[in-house]
Amino acid sequence: MKRLILGVAAALLLSAGPAAADGMRTKGSVKAAPVAVGPNWNGFYLGVGIGAGALVADKPLTLFGYEASSTEFGGEGVFGTVTIGYDRVIRPGWVAGVFADYDFGSSISSDKSAFFGYVNTSLDHEYSWSIGARLGYLVNPGTLIYGTAGYTQAELDVFSYGSTTFDGYFVGAGIETFLRDNWTLKLEYRYSDFGEETVFDDRFASAELDPSTHTARLVLSYKFGHPHH
Repeated sequence: MKRLILGVAAALLLSAGPAAADGMRTKGSVKAAPVAVGPNWNGFYLGVGIGAGALVADKPLTLFGYEASSTEFGGEGVFGTVTIGYDRVIRPGWVAGVFADYDFGSSISSDKSAFFGYVNTSLDHEYSWSIGARLGYLVNPGTLIYGTAGYTQAELDVFSYGSTTFDGYFVGAGIETFLRDNWTLKLEYRYSDFGEETVFDDRFASAELDPSTHTARLVLSYKFGHPHH
């Protein structure tokens, strides 16, 4: 799974090269070609997609003052996602936007025994949501390469004792292209850090977790408004 996620990140970088080259082919021309009517990036959109991710958590369970597991554990899985957002061309070739998304149906989980097999340090990703912004460059009229960042919150089921809410931030990068008319497809890599939370603390045991995720998502979106400008 980690290789898949790293492969997605590499694909984003490799995809940028040919697209940028296409956008610059006319620079050396003696006579500029007529400006083509391009897709309309302005307006609201709705999207739905699938993703895959890896969850890593630090700061394991401590029992009677002794560390009951290794310093890092985690799991991998898939999830569904829905998103709503708004984009605007802020100057020729540049697009800025804001969005919110919700990841659901996650199978990202870990199940690791510790302390001679007597303690179950399971960690399950229930769902998460994010709000953020993005800024991108149009390498050609129908293809956008962008960076993104924002706030995120996740619900994790920790050690089967109940759910704990973790707050954090995310950063990422992606590429989005028009398929036809108002339909676009985007591929995005995202790193999310949810900070540190104490999941429980008593006389005999305590645990403070610092989870983070690496995810890749493929999202099909419909942009409202006129398909061209």
